[in-house]
Amino acid sequence: MHDRSIPGLALGIAREGRPLYMRGYGVMRPGGRARVRSTTIFSIGSLTKSFTSAATLLAIRSGALAFSTPLLGDPAANVRDALAMAAGIADYANLPGFSSERREPIAPLALYDAALRAPRAFSAGARGGYSNSDYLALALTLQNVEHRPYERILQRTLLALLHLRATAVAWPAFAPPATYARGNVPAGSPTLGFGVADLASNVPDLLRWYAAFFGGKILSRDWLAATLPPVALPGGGESAYGDGLVAARFFGRSVWLVRGYVAGYSSIAVHLRRDRLDLVILTNADRVDLTPLARSIVARALDIRDPLR
Repeated sequence: MHDRSIPGLALGIAREGRPLYMRGYGVMRPGGRARVRSTTIFSIGSLTKSFTSAATLLAIRSGALAFSTPLLGDPAANVRDALAMAAGIADYANLPGFSSERREPIAPLALYDAALRAPRAFSAGARGGYSNSDYLALALTLQNVEHRPYERILQRTLLALLHLRATAVAWPAFAPPATYARGNVPAGSPTLGFGVADLASNVPDLLRWYAAFFGGKILSRDWLAATLPPVALPGGGESAYGDGLVAARFFGRSVWLVRGYVAGYSSIAVHLRRDRLDLVILTNADRVDLTPLARSIVARALDIRDPLR
């Protein structure tokens, strides 16, 4: 934490949905004294995407959507493409003038329109490539067919069902300041991450979420595997799945992981299917790759010598 200028960090490990270890380290605000607890709430960045994908897949299972449903405003791509980040829409976060620290709210449709006006990265379905715009498109398309706000869709279909009371659209919408870690750079408006990176949560809620997600309490993993094949990402070694996660390997073991970054916060969630182990790390530090720390913790939990150490 000292080497990477991380003010505060919370982590939790669970096996088969049962927490083994949850703890907070450091402080809730840079230069402050209030200590981070395992229940401290952080912005979770792209960990949001697994919620958006689950809500979308539930809508497909219910018949409200189909994999072949065209994306809102983009008939060249469909829901299946966007789930696998293969829609080819330009990533709005990489467009000129975009700043993740923008404080003024901006309509999600305005962000999406800007991405649609930019040149396509590739033809829809041709290959995979990381793009926040694909999940923005999913959230907007889902909201359009359900005829209700995205936040209410999540609350009704996921958050209330799993009793995730510390999870919602990022502060100040719901979290008292005393429970919310402040980032080490100014936070941008949550509207910049609509359906993509706009949620806040804590370790207990996220461990419960991933236990339900991977444990088949929301959608059968067999159904997901049959309907959403992996798409290789540029650079090799990792593949994108249509559930907001990435397939990789730790110590020869298959893992699913997601890294989250939003102004002032970094996070990671890891699931080891064979060992039924879940790990969540949340920090109030900007742009910190937590993968080496996650590997080290997994190695300790499984009594494996980490070759990177």
